[in-house]
Amino acid sequence: MKNISYFLMLILAVFAFSCEEDFMTPPVKTPVEGTAPVWVNQPSSDIDTVLFKRNEDGALLSLSWTAPVYADNIGVRYFLQLDTKGTNFANPIEFDRIAATEMTVTIGQLNAALMKRYNPAEKVEIEIRIRAASNEHLADLYTEPFSMKVTPYLDVPVPSAFYMMGTATEVGFTSSDALPTLKDGDVFYKYLKLTTDGAFRFSDAQSDGGFAYNYGKFATVSSNIEEAGDEDGNFKFTGETGWYEVKADFTNSELTIAPFQVGSTTYTFDPAEVYLVGDYTDTVAAWSPENSPAMIKKSEGVYTIETAIKDGAMLKFVGQQSWGDLDWGNLGGDGSEGIVGPKGKNGNITFDGGDKTYIVTLDLNKGAYMIEEAAIYLVGDATEAGWDIANAIELKWRSGHNAYIGYIPLKSGHFKFFPAKGSWDNGMGRITDSEDPKGGLLGGENKDIPSTNTTSDFKLYRIAVWYDTDASSYKYSVLDAEMVLVGDATPAGWSIDNGFNMVYAGEGKWVTYADMNASGGFKFFYETGNWNSGYKEYDAVNKPGELSLEGGDPNISTPGEGYYKLTIDTYNMSYTKELIATRKMYLVGSPNGWNINEGIELIWDATNNEWTLTIDLTADDAFKIFAEAGNWDSGFKFKYEMLSFEGGDPNMSTPEGAGNYTIKFSLAKRTLTFTKN
Repeated sequence: MKNISYFLMLILAVFAFSCEEDFMTPPVKTPVEGTAPVWVNQPSSDIDTVLFKRNEDGALLSLSWTAPVYADNIGVRYFLQLDTKGTNFANPIEFDRIAATEMTVTIGQLNAALMKRYNPAEKVEIEIRIRAASNEHLADLYTEPFSMKVTPYLDVPVPSAFYMMGTATEVGFTSSDALPTLKDGDVFYKYLKLTTDGAFRFSDAQSDGGFAYNYGKFATVSSNIEEAGDEDGNFKFTGETGWYEVKADFTNSELTIAPFQVGSTTYTFDPAEVYLVGDYTDTVAAWSPENSPAMIKKSEGVYTIETAIKDGAMLKFVGQQSWGDLDWGNLGGDGSEGIVGPKGKNGNITFDGGDKTYIVTLDLNKGAYMIEEAAIYLVGDATEAGWDIANAIELKWRSGHNAYIGYIPLKSGHFKFFPAKGSWDNGMGRITDSEDPKGGLLGGENKDIPSTNTTSDFKLYRIAVWYDTDASSYKYSVLDAEMVLVGDATPAGWSIDNGFNMVYAGEGKWVTYADMNASGGFKFFYETGNWNSGYKEYDAVNKPGELSLEGGDPNISTPGEGYYKLTIDTYNMSYTKELIATRKMYLVGSPNGWNINEGIELIWDATNNEWTLTIDLTADDAFKIFAEAGNWDSGFKFKYEMLSFEGGDPNMSTPEGAGNYTIKFSLAKRTLTFTKN
């Protein structure tokens, strides 16, 4: 038994020694060669291409090859290699390994590999091959290389929209104010004023969350651009302050800033004069620079004009009263994008104005134009809106007055003017606290304007704002709301201090009922005692009923002897006259069951030029005075502490409890009194 055990131990020892001999066998010093892979579809040898970011997911190369032949083909892997042509792949860039004998290379994949070594937007000639590898005992095998010429791009996203901002521009670094550019393929253009040594950058959004295109996002920049060296990595503009073309070319990863010239004329941001030309209103000759109106220069590089604009309008700006070199329009062609382009780069500005009045502004500093319906807004604790800018009260542009006009109720308190509802920007107040609250210059210290009404009850005022070219500033006036008839055709005669009062009917309209004489003339005046506040008929023969706000002859001729309803529409500069069959007034309300067809008639007192009525009223009676039987729209009421001709509530009510009253109603004096008998 012991002999068997010794024999087994001997066998195990021999086996162990044999295994150790195997483990100690040295590795091969020369890998075993095999047969190299061969291209199945030989790529073209004349490829010369420019790569574009917008096509990064597109296939550029579809490659396939044969498998190499090894004694043992287990575990063969493939690597795509590229290197500069002529270097014999001394330092190849290698793609991740794959197991298949085919692969597709996208534009983005090739660009990412190239950007590890080469500069963007610069053409390079490279060679590409496949490396086949198995294990350390088997040699790497390669396909024949093929060459191609390729221009890579800087891997920066090409935006769908592009905005410019910074201290080099007029808007600073406020994202919401960033200036839009024009997109033409992968190239963006902007024409604007740039300030020397100012910083700037771009974004794909007018918000703080936009992607920042700052220094390093373009492969090349023009010589007047350098790194700002600030924490945001902005650009710095080193050229002279002036008006420039900014071109952001994502195709070639190039940002350039250059002056713009047409012929021998270099464009500036502050030309001496600018005219609005085109076919936009019937009162201006179409496409006639020599007959076109000059725009008002509001400040350096900013020009504005108020004008009516029709539907289908087309317009442009020129810097001379001829078709010369200075010409601005909609950048890129006809349209209304609001971006300014110079001559050769623009089209007409198109706009459907509906014959309304607009403010047209050319801002060469920002490279922008704006067409806004003409309005100025009023806000303050003296107004019905309070200091709520979102509900500011509108003063519309009235071309006949050459001003923004509105009849606005005010109480005690203060107010200010603003160019846009909902925005506190660019508010206009009086220049100092010493400026007359009834009117004067706006601007300066922009002080809140105190109301001339010192009570807590609202009163109606005529408020106007206009631009005074002599003062180069806006002005305003606040007058008591009134309208008087004056003339020898009226009961008032030509007494400007004692005119026949009209009654406010809302929306800029005033109404009265008056006896007119067979001969003579008359005018409407918006301010007692002021001969310069008169409206006269513009053209009685060709345009009867149209008014103009200017002094002098002619007066408006009497419509003839009779009792007339006269209405003036100050907003639309027109008036109407309507002969009324009888001179009567009616009380309609609780006392007659609100029967508009059978009102209680007031008696005309020719001596005092008023209507009177003596009547018993109960404590809760409600009523109105009406000028015409059967016409609910002819009623009078009190509103804003004055007699009003507007429809709707409130009704009048018994003033001092039940009793017998004498009512006296005078249109000439705009008074309605109740005397308890």
